[in-house]
Amino acid sequence: MSRFTLSRRGLLGLGAAATLTTGLSACGGGSKEQQGAEGKLSFLVLGPTQELTKYLTDTAIPAFTKASGTEVEVQTSDWGSAFQKVTTGAASNSLADVLVIGGIWTAPLVDKNVLLDLTEKISSWDEKDQIYPRMLEDGAYEGKNYAMPIAADVRSGIYRKDILDAAGITSLPETWDDFKAAALAVKGADGIVAPVDFGLDKSIGLQQAFAQLFLQAGGQYWTDGKASFNSEAGTKALTYFVSLFQEGLADPNMIFSGNGPRPIVAGQAAMSLGGVAIVGNAEANNKEIAEHLVVGPGLKADAGGEARSVAWINKLAVSRGTKNPDGAWELVKYLAAAPQMSEISRLYDALPPRRDLASAEWIDERRAQILATAEQAVSQPPNPKMLALGPEVNSLLEPAIRGTVSVEDTLKAIDAKVDTL
Repeated sequence: MSRFTLSRRGLLGLGAAATLTTGLSACGGGSKEQQGAEGKLSFLVLGPTQELTKYLTDTAIPAFTKASGTEVEVQTSDWGSAFQKVTTGAASNSLADVLVIGGIWTAPLVDKNVLLDLTEKISSWDEKDQIYPRMLEDGAYEGKNYAMPIAADVRSGIYRKDILDAAGITSLPETWDDFKAAALAVKGADGIVAPVDFGLDKSIGLQQAFAQLFLQAGGQYWTDGKASFNSEAGTKALTYFVSLFQEGLADPNMIFSGNGPRPIVAGQAAMSLGGVAIVGNAEANNKEIAEHLVVGPGLKADAGGEARSVAWINKLAVSRGTKNPDGAWELVKYLAAAPQMSEISRLYDALPPRRDLASAEWIDERRAQILATAEQAVSQPPNPKMLALGPEVNSLLEPAIRGTVSVEDTLKAIDAKVDTL
């Protein structure tokens, strides 16, 4: 699932309340009589910062209640235990009416009959075209749409311009070959442990890094219902991925603990296929370094390929068991309207999935550059196996990047494991 770095920014002034009420009117909130008769709603927010929780409980939700007549109870949970809580809540008919779901959760939750089909409601929503199409697709499964994007991270390329300048790199990489050439130029520079920071962590960072290259190579996770990592695209992506580690351009031991500066911020690396989380980490730990970060385009696997960034999208969904589906949809529309989405994305330290928020006041130059790649962004495919896939693939990639298992055998093992999930 997608997890966003904690935000450090404060709330907007109290004058935002008036804007929020306007946003509700614009998104077509139902009458007080209609929604009030349906009763209260509950809203489960996953992984919120204290600032986001305060914004929702003190500003956004009271404005919704005032305009609609529907009271909303805000519930919160960390990401770690969230999926189990959601499925357990659905089974016991105690799940919140509206909930935040992670990037690869749609298909697994639909498979468990947890989510309400929102296809007709989203299709008739007059602000639908403001949502980046590929991000809207991330909430779809088997031709139906179950979720609304609310906050995103788009990963393309983040670079330390000061380090690249010192190495004589005058233009940002556009292809895998460009990326490796820049890494080779930086290798051995003062303080550099490894030029490339792949965002490895104690979770599934390795799988996510490989997924980015695999998707850029045009890879398909499944073909005719069978895992298809062992393919031309898979071989191309994993061979390249492994080569960066074997040539000392990436370090399998460069693990980010989740606290303090990331390696690229600490000056231990100069390049990353990351996104807004790196910008936020630099702003939190060293604002001077943040000024040295520059954003590159999504990479092409080769000069004739398609530039692709990769999106990790948190979404709003409605519980299939809600007793107030119309009221729940009104809350989704309200939260997805520009004023509310702007604040929710900002306080998640994420990016807004709406085109008309690309120039929001808080979107600085770096975030704007990341967001500019959203039109070319792809995401991991919807499939009920996705939650189980990440940890298994992550484990199988570990010996490959350390050179103890071949690319061919690794891809065969991934296909065999995924097919058993």
